[in-house]
Amino acid sequence: MEKMDDYWMAVISSEDDGLIRFFGRKDEEYFLHLEVLKDYLYTYYNDLAKQIGADDLHTNEEIIIYLNTLGNIVYLHSAGYGLIYMPKEVSDKQIESLYQLLSSFPKTPIYIDYNLMRKNGKIVPQEIINSDDSLRNTQLLDKFLNFKSYTKKVK
Repeated sequence: MEKMDDYWMAVISSEDDGLIRFFGRKDEEYFLHLEVLKDYLYTYYNDLAKQIGADDLHTNEEIIIYLNTLGNIVYLHSAGYGLIYMPKEVSDKQIESLYQLLSSFPKTPIYIDYNLMRKNGKIVPQEIINSDDSLRNTQLLDKFLNFKSYTKKVK
């Protein structure tokens, strides 16, 4: 199985029944998550990338908001912590895959940004769940799912 430590990010696909797509190998010439996000967008959503002018975007969130709007869960992996961007609607299979992903690195502090939206010219999450040193990653996800009832996609 692939390991998250070898990649810059993972996307849990809304179209492929919760498939985890690891992307941006660390041994390739990436220096920023933004570069990886742009490559991902061009690889999997080429028409959208061209339509929104992905090359001209300057923040991670400017791309992630589109990936979230399409229903994808985005996880950015950094040295020492990780960021999960949760869309408003997810499937049970995506949640299962997210638990699987987080179980593979239980001690990395994670932060969850829920439902990115545009507000006053900025992209901000509706809610942010901070890492908690007393909880494993899967326990933090439990806390999030109990605190913020996500909307399940209807198949």
